[in-house]
Amino acid sequence: MSSRPAFTISALTVPESIDAPDAAEFIGFAAVRYAVIAELRGDTSPLPAPEVAAAELLPNWRDEGNTSLGLVATVDGRVVGRGNVVLPADGAECWAAVAVLPEHRGAGIGSALYRGLERIAVDAGRRIIQNQTDFPAGIGGDSLPAPTGYGSVPLGLASTRFALRFGFSLEQVGRLSGFSLPGDSDLMAAHLSESSAAASGYRTVTWQGRTPEDWVDAIALMRTRMSTDTPNAGIEMSDVWTAERVRAVDDLWEASPRTILTTIAVHESTGEPAGFTELDVPAEHDRPVEQMDTLVLAGHRGRRLGMLLKLTNLRELSARFPHSAEVQTMNAEDNRHMLDVNEAVGFRPLAYSARWKKVVG
Repeated sequence: MSSRPAFTISALTVPESIDAPDAAEFIGFAAVRYAVIAELRGDTSPLPAPEVAAAELLPNWRDEGNTSLGLVATVDGRVVGRGNVVLPADGAECWAAVAVLPEHRGAGIGSALYRGLERIAVDAGRRIIQNQTDFPAGIGGDSLPAPTGYGSVPLGLASTRFALRFGFSLEQVGRLSGFSLPGDSDLMAAHLSESSAAASGYRTVTWQGRTPEDWVDAIALMRTRMSTDTPNAGIEMSDVWTAERVRAVDDLWEASPRTILTTIAVHESTGEPAGFTELDVPAEHDRPVEQMDTLVLAGHRGRRLGMLLKLTNLRELSARFPHSAEVQTMNAEDNRHMLDVNEAVGFRPLAYSARWKKVVG
């Protein structure tokens, strides 16, 4: 009876660029990440080429506001599993993730990767480890309900069993939704007109790529508030942005094959920022656009600014990137307000995520 080939776990080398001589391992790492996420979500969209996947991922790894450390599992010199931990500059928490290609599961690779990540987290002084696992819609059987009262996670999933075995508790369930572009033009026009009327006294500003200097401080404020002003249940969040970090990350993203499209709402009488939304657009037309952060600051809520921001940015997306076919977005199941906005314009459920937490010290 033949045995499985031996695997090796080692620290990930993060290259200066994808063209660097030592980039091969990171390219393999990124390819595993994208392939496993798509598999777990049931996403049949084309995967990016390995070099493109790595180029898209690299800016996050060079962001000094969040330290990212990785492990790779290799078999016969090929990367077959990856693990990474993200250590925010402030806070007691970190985020960890493990992924193994299907044909190499059941050999202990995932467990070895996780144990290595937990050691890294503890050595870095973190007492909370958090994780997100994905699963497609429509899975039946027994489930574990989220403590928020919104959503549940199938108990039969390998990822659920893995998280529970290592002592994680379920904190929140998220929903991945999809929107087919360009959408129902009459419906979107009606919602845009209604939200514009409700948001009298506000204007929107849209840009593509790096943040205009006039709005750097505003973006730093609103990205920081994403940690405190959105429904996070028992998940710990401490992602602090400064103007310097916004500029530095913009520098990194200028080398990425993806493009960020941003719309903000501004209170006209004071000039204060009121909210923002961001779309992350891939270079390939057959891959989905990712809806990233959307936030309306607490003092400006109740004026349909969330709808105004989202529809304005979707309109700009269709105008600037007319070949884009779909937008995907992740929201907490207990974030009913944002789900109402999404559903009203035609977003539909595609998959779900479980957000887990473990206290280690």
